[in-house]
Amino acid sequence: MLKILFCLLISPIVFAQTSLFSISGQQPDFCLGESGKIEVVFGQKNKLYYSFSSDQGKHFSEPSLVDSLVGLHLGASRGPRIASSQSETIITAIDKLGNVYAFRKSQTGSWIKNQVNDIPEIAKEGFNAISANKKQQFTVIWLDLRGDRKNKLMSSTSLDGGKSWQKNQLVYTSPESSICECCQPNIVMKDNHIAIMFRNWLQGSRDMYVIQSTNGGKTYGQAQKLGLGTWVLNACPMDGGSLDITPNGEIVSVWRRAENLYTSGIKGEETLIGPGKNASTAMLSSGQWLVWSHMGQIFLKSSKTGSTQNLGAGRFPIIKAINTQQGFIIWENQGQIFGQKLGS
Repeated sequence: MLKILFCLLISPIVFAQTSLFSISGQQPDFCLGESGKIEVVFGQKNKLYYSFSSDQGKHFSEPSLVDSLVGLHLGASRGPRIASSQSETIITAIDKLGNVYAFRKSQTGSWIKNQVNDIPEIAKEGFNAISANKKQQFTVIWLDLRGDRKNKLMSSTSLDGGKSWQKNQLVYTSPESSICECCQPNIVMKDNHIAIMFRNWLQGSRDMYVIQSTNGGKTYGQAQKLGLGTWVLNACPMDGGSLDITPNGEIVSVWRRAENLYTSGIKGEETLIGPGKNASTAMLSSGQWLVWSHMGQIFLKSSKTGSTQNLGAGRFPIIKAINTQQGFIIWENQGQIFGQKLGS
């Protein structure tokens, strides 16, 4: 087991600053797995690595090789994603040919690879996301070029813990041309409630939208724009934002418009956070928490208290709840991976 270094930060909350892994990596993601394990995936060139912690992030296992994927999409929010249904763990990744793969961890500990896209080489942009519920349902989303060579939001669902994948399903296609081709979509799932966040591209504006399903992804409602403002931009923002579902089923989100970050629900005005990019959010009993990068530093903020803390150098942070009171944050910095527990 890798040893973790601890550092107390001057704050009303006690943080545990972890050391980096023994090997380099990029684009880490994590989920809460079986028996409360924190399960981590990251990429290194064409390789996928997996590690876990059984003590809420105090120690992590030595990273083990999941598989090699020639032409692995990695960097700028492209990279592997991970989700757990409490009994199964699945890692997804895309190669530069445009194929979406799912790696399922078997009971023996080996990883079994399946291809998810049912039309080959159509996920050229390399963005994907995955979420799961406690009923062994996994849903994967990605940007897809099928039909008209325009990016649209596509999904596939597994109802047997990743052993098989259903026919690919169109979630959203732009009425004009393409959704934003360079921003990471995100997905959260609680029971049969699925919420997907993506950056659209309508009338020259690159604004954030959420589309939801209340029947486990069988059908989706209308896509809803977040916030009242708009971002007219003839370029790639490279910033997809983040969302979570509250205990009462409401959506909370954080996203970027121009140089600033905002939070919002599905309807109504946005709330300005300030300058930053690549933000992530999670709901705890203490309220909505935000983490983002700005000028090479990672910042953490509670929407309830309004206090902001600098966690140090890094980029592409991700925050998720590990229980109702605690969260975990992971990010990369100069080819190394760092993590930090939120809460005592």
